[in-house]
Amino acid sequence: MGTERQMLIEDFEMWLKTRFTDTFWLRGHKFEKTKTGEILIDKGQFTQEEARQLFMFITSRNPFQRLNATLLIWERSGVLIKVLIALAILVLVLVYIRVKR
Repeated sequence: MGTERQMLIEDFEMWLKTRFTDTFWLRGHKFEKTKTGEILIDKGQFTQEEARQLFMFITSRNPFQRLNATLLIWERSGVLIKVLIALAILVLVLVYIRVKR
């Protein structure tokens, strides 16, 4: 796992340094470069340093770091707020059903 992770890190760093603008896929997350030098991860905007840190979290063996990276990506891309709104509506429906009985 160590050499595989090191190869991924090298590939990612090379992708960041070059003008290669194609996407970089990593464990279900889509990394894209913008013309301004920002990085879009699943359509959430990050700086290059933030993208490096998220890359390290996503490739980590620690499941909590991977979860934190996913939650941060969801927050920046707007997915997290949609999930929270859907959960709040579900809770309200369940409370309404419970009170109605």
